[in-house]
Amino acid sequence: MKSALESFNVSSIKPIRDLIYESIRQAIFEGELKPGDRLVEKELAEKMQVSRTPIREALRKLETEGLIKHVPRKGVVVKGFTPDEIIEIYSIRQALEALAITYTVKNITEVEIKKLKALIERMSELTEEDDTVNLFNTSQEFNEILIKSCKMPRLINLINTYQEYLERFRVVTMGKRERKLSALKDHKEILQAVIDRDAAKAKQLVENHLQGALEAYLETFNINK
Repeated sequence: MKSALESFNVSSIKPIRDLIYESIRQAIFEGELKPGDRLVEKELAEKMQVSRTPIREALRKLETEGLIKHVPRKGVVVKGFTPDEIIEIYSIRQALEALAITYTVKNITEVEIKKLKALIERMSELTEEDDTVNLFNTSQEFNEILIKSCKMPRLINLINTYQEYLERFRVVTMGKRERKLSALKDHKEILQAVIDRDAAKAKQLVENHLQGALEAYLETFNINK
């Protein structure tokens, strides 16, 4: 499988600087580029077969977003997240998804509920098999349908942005069996609250689920420091 940087394609109708920005951003989120890795304009330009100007513009945008930073005598490097930043990101996501689930309860269709039920069954099987990769992907699909069911495009876009930030954190925590079991239980309860059209309960369950996810990651963060 090609990496995010290797699969860069200049044939898209998007401006080159935007394509470069998206490719580097994806490489950071997927862990191809890790905290502390140097981003050298010349090397990136050669690898992506473009001039240095759009590389520079893309890096400027990534720095504004807080994903990279300038370090004296080292240059531009990928920026890691501190515990305080992780807490802030989770808190924002918690607020956004708690809002979304109240609208999901109102707007979700029977077709969407049927899809979510099928995904819960698949997640149960994958949890039992301890298949972390497929469980993570199936869990993402469940979350995407649940969020899209709120039928609020701007809110969905905001949530997607913060979910990208947290993707690599979730990969770490989902490797633990106790977290797999806890997440499955949470998803089952959230879906049942949605089916029951109980917005208050669904909101509380989403908040609890994301708080548990935050605590699980912070525990891993402290262990691996």
